[in-house]
Amino acid sequence: MLNSRDNLRPSNLEDYIGQEQIKDILSTAMESAKMRKEPIDHILLNGPPGLGKTTLALIIASEMGRKLKTIIGPSLGGPGEVVKLVLALDPDTDIFIDEIHRVRKATQETLYPLLEDGKLQSTISRAEIQVHPLTVIGATTNIGRLEQPFIDRFGLQFQLEYYNIDEMSQILLATADKLEMRVSYEVVDVVSARSRGTPRIANNIMKRLRDYALVMEVDALTPEFVAKIILTKLRTDELGLKPLDYRYLRALSNYQMVGVQTLAATINEEVPTVEEFVEPYLLNLGFIQRERTGRCLTEAGRLFIEQKGKMWK
Repeated sequence: MLNSRDNLRPSNLEDYIGQEQIKDILSTAMESAKMRKEPIDHILLNGPPGLGKTTLALIIASEMGRKLKTIIGPSLGGPGEVVKLVLALDPDTDIFIDEIHRVRKATQETLYPLLEDGKLQSTISRAEIQVHPLTVIGATTNIGRLEQPFIDRFGLQFQLEYYNIDEMSQILLATADKLEMRVSYEVVDVVSARSRGTPRIANNIMKRLRDYALVMEVDALTPEFVAKIILTKLRTDELGLKPLDYRYLRALSNYQMVGVQTLAATINEEVPTVEEFVEPYLLNLGFIQRERTGRCLTEAGRLFIEQKGKMWK
């Protein structure tokens, strides 16, 4: 049996389900780079959490025969640290910067010559340093926080989209197989509808269902059992909404239009949590509008909160 901490990620592009347009462009770009015997162009991956940005980065490095140095954006210090980091890399190693929108602006500017010309500027002598050819892969959940000149230096820019029901079903069946779980198509449908179109959430739900089935000695998962566990234990409704989503919608229903700072303070959450974890899926459902002047409920969102607003109150 696969340990619950084992990796459920696909290991190659062929097994990566969904994001078909991105896969098509990537496979062509990788094949071209191999034929030229060069690293693939720099890549920027944008999209909500859990859609597979890190998985894609790992697959790209693997299929290009490269190692991957992973860095979390906030941990990347000043310009001097960037120079040290890049110069310490082996010649066959690329860089993956997760949460790249949280890299300091001055540090982003240090990356400009690296992205454009494969060079760095010494922070001591100010001399230019030619580095080994490499690929920088950035992942962001909030591309609006990046400066346009920085974005433009990534030759390949991809927007990952939420997965549809068919794609989620394929992912869940593959996950169930790896976890050695016997599930029906009806169970898969229940989980898929509650997974917010996000593979990471779907995989986590499947792991928790396995836990409850084992502990409660349930021989076969039924749609009714699965729906009850997801609602009462995982606190997720039939649309994939959680208590935080309801708090957000209830707070928003008190305003015609409200700024994100005020809204975040009202529900006692940080602005990045609201912008990156709550709003994208509610936008996808058509429940909210996000304008330059603030946020507001759509007619569908207002109707939903009028009917379901007491959930987890």
